[in-house]
Amino acid sequence: MDDFFQEKAIAESLPIKRAAYSDRTAWIMAEMSRLVYQPLPIEETVDSYIEKIKKAVIEGKEDDEISALVHNAANEDLEGITNIERELKKANFEFLESFCNQGTEAFLAKLSKTENFSGMLVLCFRGTQPDKLVDIHTDIKANLVDAMFLAEGRVHRGFQDAFQLVKNKIEAAIEKANKEELDLPLYITGHSLGGALAMLATRYLASDSVGATYTFGCPRAADDKFYEKIKTPVYRVVNAADGVTRVPFGKGFAFVVALIRLIPINFTFALTEFIRKQIQGYTHYGNFVFMTDASNERDTKGIPYKTLVVKKSPNIFEVAPTVIKRWIITSGKAAISDHDIGTYSSKLLAQALRRR
Repeated sequence: MDDFFQEKAIAESLPIKRAAYSDRTAWIMAEMSRLVYQPLPIEETVDSYIEKIKKAVIEGKEDDEISALVHNAANEDLEGITNIERELKKANFEFLESFCNQGTEAFLAKLSKTENFSGMLVLCFRGTQPDKLVDIHTDIKANLVDAMFLAEGRVHRGFQDAFQLVKNKIEAAIEKANKEELDLPLYITGHSLGGALAMLATRYLASDSVGATYTFGCPRAADDKFYEKIKTPVYRVVNAADGVTRVPFGKGFAFVVALIRLIPINFTFALTEFIRKQIQGYTHYGNFVFMTDASNERDTKGIPYKTLVVKKSPNIFEVAPTVIKRWIITSGKAAISDHDIGTYSSKLLAQALRRR
């Protein structure tokens, strides 16, 4: 079993009130984004009911007995003590609620107020699971559509459809938490697809909240217009040559279209026009935080990733050499390996320890 929040002392005094980027907070959010891949309480309980119902059918139980099992599954409080709750307690977080609907998964946790700490809520979304077709289907529905819920601009259709499945329950859970402890800052986070959903949640639920959003390996999720009214700080963390952060195509799309049109086939123009109308306009949003490539070599204090450099708002000339070199050396495999949330978390922990 994975061990989460190994340096739980880091969570004891996080700078969270309209804070600038924090190495400590980044690591805690990365650990949240790693933890959410564990089975959620609601998933574990639903799975157990499914097994009970299957067993009852196989054993030829009476319809009334099977109906009772289905009724209980539909009406029982499906929250139980799980690994996620135990791991959150290591960092003094209280699990509040989990959300699971047709492939969209998230949880809400709370770090309560103390004499020296103002407390916080964390909403964490799960990313793509390659073995789940519903996640892959969400990712590939990449055409831009009009934003919902009174927002402006255009957004990735698959991401918006996925977020809509849990939006109302998340809103209700946040409202309930704030009734118990007023004015807790809301932090939103996620890795991969989870990062994209975190961006939508920032716009739809917390565009002017006291808190921040941290994403890891986040793809582009919408156009510039969609993000215009966000006042919440957003920190977009990218590890080296992570390929997911470079799709769907952004400002370089026009160049790709031009190359396709050079292919001497009659339908290339019509094809590129169709694609352009569907997906042109994607952009990233937030403060760019770039982690360089670094081997897991320890420094004199025993902290790993000795040569790691974390760059804040670097330009393309600072980033491109690392990315291109990694892609060439690894024959493109780094586009996938650098996307691993475990690598994000371990690098950010090394940076937090070194800065501390």
